[in-house]
Amino acid sequence: MNAFRKQPLFIYLALGLLVACMIGCATDQMETKKRAKALQDMGNAMALQGDLRGALGKLLEAVKLDPDNVELNHQIAIVLRNLRQYELSLRYFQRTLTLDPKFSEARNNLGTLYLLMEKWDAAIACFKEAINDILYKTPQYAYNNMGYAYYKKGDYDRAIECYHQALSSSHSYTLAHVNLARAYEAKGELDQAAAAYREAVLLTPKEGVAHLGLAKILLKQGKKAEAKEELDLTIWADPMSQEANEARNLLKNL
Repeated sequence: MNAFRKQPLFIYLALGLLVACMIGCATDQMETKKRAKALQDMGNAMALQGDLRGALGKLLEAVKLDPDNVELNHQIAIVLRNLRQYELSLRYFQRTLTLDPKFSEARNNLGTLYLLMEKWDAAIACFKEAINDILYKTPQYAYNNMGYAYYKKGDYDRAIECYHQALSSSHSYTLAHVNLARAYEAKGELDQAAAAYREAVLLTPKEGVAHLGLAKILLKQGKKAEAKEELDLTIWADPMSQEANEARNLLKNL
């Protein structure tokens, strides 16, 4: 007689129930993840519209359903950072990096949180870790952020080095040119500062911050005619901006 047929009937019934339970559990998990994803998408959309508190509510609902979702924990950390809930944000960044220690974008964003908390050395450590990841696709951001940390520490030479490294990764990164100009200005190297600002306005002519920065350098150099042109361009770039208002005040004094 076939050995298979000798097995007690209850064994087959138990196996059938086990398989049905496994299928049911897998289906339930899929449905739970779908609900979490829908809430996550809603939260992201609300964040893009500027409703950070509403976004946080949806993302927190989602993470209850899918607590080990790395990207979801990361998004919550960013929203909390933008809401200036720094200690809570730190907890979610740490959770994110516990789930995925090689998530270099999250490491860089954790560094920006430390910048906001004015913990310069902790920020620098994060940026270095991100940069050391050869697979990190946007090292220019970490280099620029690290430069800012050194700038705030008063180490302008290391800040300048970091900004140059950022620009080696992406020469079109306007913010790094602006920050480089500020670091040179802090050292009193006005010609280099003006050159960096000129690169910024060349890349993004509608960047009022760069026009205004260049105008101030030109005023320090006694080049009033050129400075006036840059002040006019500051207003042209964004007439309603804070930079435009400052440019108008400087023009009155010329």
